[in-house]
Amino acid sequence: MPIAASHQRTSRRSLIPAFTVAVVLIVIVFIQAAVSSVPRSSVAVPVFPRQVAPYSWWTAMHSSSSVDVATMVYQNGAGVEFGDVPQAVVLGADGTAYRRLDAAESLKIWEDQGDPAASVLSADGKFVVVGKAARGGGVDVTRLRDNHRQSILVGDGLSTIPVSIGADGRLVLILTSESSLSPPHDLNFRLHGALSLLDLKTGTVRKYADLTDVNAAALSPDGTSIVADTAAGLVVVDAVTGKVTDTRLSPAGELDGDAWSPDGRRFALLSGEILRIVTVTATEFVEEKVTLPGVVSGSAIGWRDASTVLVHTRAAGDSNESKFSWVDVESGARKPFASYAPDFTGASLIAPDVARDLLPLWRVDDRQADRGAPPVLLTIPLAVLLGLVVWVATPRRWKPRRTRG
Repeated sequence: MPIAASHQRTSRRSLIPAFTVAVVLIVIVFIQAAVSSVPRSSVAVPVFPRQVAPYSWWTAMHSSSSVDVATMVYQNGAGVEFGDVPQAVVLGADGTAYRRLDAAESLKIWEDQGDPAASVLSADGKFVVVGKAARGGGVDVTRLRDNHRQSILVGDGLSTIPVSIGADGRLVLILTSESSLSPPHDLNFRLHGALSLLDLKTGTVRKYADLTDVNAAALSPDGTSIVADTAAGLVVVDAVTGKVTDTRLSPAGELDGDAWSPDGRRFALLSGEILRIVTVTATEFVEEKVTLPGVVSGSAIGWRDASTVLVHTRAAGDSNESKFSWVDVESGARKPFASYAPDFTGASLIAPDVARDLLPLWRVDDRQADRGAPPVLLTIPLAVLLGLVVWVATPRRWKPRRTRG
């Protein structure tokens, strides 16, 4: 009996385009992961990007090991909306590599509303010290080159936050408390911790009995002096004896852990648009003020030399844009050299901590952001989803259905 073609037709979408796209995506991500996992060698001249990259969901997690030396550690994502998360970000000394610091994000506590745990970057940019603010009893020291983590016990049941690290990378100022240390507990976002000095090599802790209500503190580069922001105001302390040597300082300003000048003779702190430069000696105390017009908030986060302060500031407005500037404390001249502009999320950059030894060597240049590869475990479901989208978008191929007639 002859076979005749029916007027009815069947359709089918080809799986080849979807399969090809999914495989290509997986291959690309695995290649990126392999390249990103190779530690970056130290650079002869550390580079700071002229434009710091904005918040990104794609900044790689668990991959700070691909950064041999960091020039800055900061929080990206303060003020992010639902669906985004605050990130602890490591910026490599090459000025391109942006990596998530899992050591800080894994120790966050619910009281901090998703913010990563506080950390300080060593002067040479090779390791970070991360606090355990939820009565974890100590700190974690993480080497960036390979993510090697070492826990150092401070005291059972104590909450700890590192606030400043010495130039030799051995001594760290920490705040401790028998309850969780979280700034949101206080309407003024203060910590109220007891101050101690931790020796990372021996694990010994030197407690300062008279400093039990401290919000922030800074250790001088030579490890001999401390300036502490207490409930009573700013005080200068002999780091060896714990004796308070100066109490004549007013309690105004944002005190950073790298507030001391390289020679240890003075320190800087920012209060609104006023940069305060405080010189402390055994016989006299001198405070000078430099006005930075238009600044509404920020902090003095380091010194390039004995007369040049590095400040990170935000101007008036709701854009969350911020700038990095050099300020000459002798002339008062301010020179912005880098900026941060948020994307559509509006996320801001806060709590920057720089590698103190690298500051005098910084070269500012344009750099393309390298965010590493997406987490491998996320790649396969994304590939499947993309393949499904491609399959749905693939035109149907219509064929006549042949029947016996």
